[in-house]
Amino acid sequence: MWSALLALALAATKANALLRFPCSQLTVVRSDPLINPGAVGAHLHQVVGGVRSRTIWSFDFNMPSGLDLQAASKCSSCSVLENKSNYWTPTLYYQSPTNGTFTRVAQYAGPLSGSPNAGMVVYYTQVGNGFRMVAGDPFLRTYNESIDDSRSILFRCLQAKDASGNGPDTHNLPTTACPGGIRSQINFPTCWDGKNVDSPNHRDHVAYAINASFGNFGNGCPSTHPVTLPLLYLETYWDTTPFNSGWANGKQPFVWSMGDPSGYGYHADYMMGWPEDTLRQAMAQCTDYGGQISSCPVLHTRSEQDMNDCAVPPRVDETVDGWLTELPGCNPVQPGPARATPVTGCGAPTSTEPVSKVSFLKPVDGWQAVGCAAEPSGTTLLTGGTTADGAMTVEKCLNTCATKGFKFAGLKNQNTCSCGSSFDTSKVSSNYACNLACVGDKSEFCGAANRLAVYNGGTPVSVPPSQSSTSAPAPTGQPVPKYGQCGGQGWTGSTTCAAGSTCQVQNAYYSQCL
Repeated sequence: MWSALLALALAATKANALLRFPCSQLTVVRSDPLINPGAVGAHLHQVVGGVRSRTIWSFDFNMPSGLDLQAASKCSSCSVLENKSNYWTPTLYYQSPTNGTFTRVAQYAGPLSGSPNAGMVVYYTQVGNGFRMVAGDPFLRTYNESIDDSRSILFRCLQAKDASGNGPDTHNLPTTACPGGIRSQINFPTCWDGKNVDSPNHRDHVAYAINASFGNFGNGCPSTHPVTLPLLYLETYWDTTPFNSGWANGKQPFVWSMGDPSGYGYHADYMMGWPEDTLRQAMAQCTDYGGQISSCPVLHTRSEQDMNDCAVPPRVDETVDGWLTELPGCNPVQPGPARATPVTGCGAPTSTEPVSKVSFLKPVDGWQAVGCAAEPSGTTLLTGGTTADGAMTVEKCLNTCATKGFKFAGLKNQNTCSCGSSFDTSKVSSNYACNLACVGDKSEFCGAANRLAVYNGGTPVSVPPSQSSTSAPAPTGQPVPKYGQCGGQGWTGSTTCAAGSTCQVQNAYYSQCL
């Protein structure tokens, strides 16, 4: 093991190696097997990378140091076929200035990365099998130039959703609305002690180079960590644009899932899952200026569909999407500047659901979840009619099909419902993921781009109100900001819009201030 790590480190000093590739989202869950092994994590993370199967997961709440991700994982949400590593970062929430509620900010694929489902872009040069480390400190709430974790993080306020990537960088979350969203950027340490692939705090075996910062390799390694490693850093694109009109009093409205509105506590974790010899060869041969895997002779890519299908549902029974009165876990907003302190005893779930009981298909009385089926573009598995709706939910689709007298209902691409009298079950596979959130209720899943979530029953069901708005339900009587929800079936918030906008009906379930 040590010799393989040393060989890779030496190879990195001799070649200008660069790998750049996207990873789609594997799961969003309160799991952190490095910091909280064997337990539900303190705060919500978005995870990408490898997983063993849909029934025995290699990314889990307990991932012991002896676990070989390369051997254990059968699929990965990252585009490089040989890579089974895991990476995870906090998730970002928008907090309504109107009533303080939270809703999770969606991610989008980086430029030149295709169309993977959310996830992140990885700039990758790694070290041997089993290597683990963390970057950043979730309890920081102020910038300190003398702290390596502070210097390793930047946020770019993107001026457009294009390949230019133009925009100003800050160590804190941007203080003005960003026309193209926010890109979070974080470096991992590049110096190794030459002995250990991990340490009790997952930090001591590695260090940042002297005076290193994001995008700056520094002035060599300290004597305690003399072996230079290639640089690893992560980029995530957060689509904050739906909330650009939701700022108030000049205060930025975003907060990380650990209750950090400053941005200084942003962090990332990493578990290695590469074949040692393959990665060593890649570091010696993959020198394309843009880091394209297609130019790397020793690596191969998986299809985007395979990336998106490598996904698993969360195993903590809690709501993380829609509008929330509190962040998942015990995470009150702590703005600082003092270090944040851990909070416990808030009543948040502390146990996990068995793998056999979790699914992207929602249990609904009177209906059986048949499974996730392949339905490529241009094909139709259920032939009783298809409708698209900007407030689609699972219940709405099932009720629509039952009302029309159909036994089967299927949901696809977040907003589309199909009905039918019969269904070919051979199209269903446990290797498919129907994991895109419904546009009408972000806590439910409505299939995927080429995947149909199929239900069997034909029984009418009740349809709860939509949760699709991009502004939180306002207290009754308080004006709703522009673009916020102001009415609809089951709506209990204010129906009066702020000056300059009026409440306009979009459908039976949703009215919006426009």
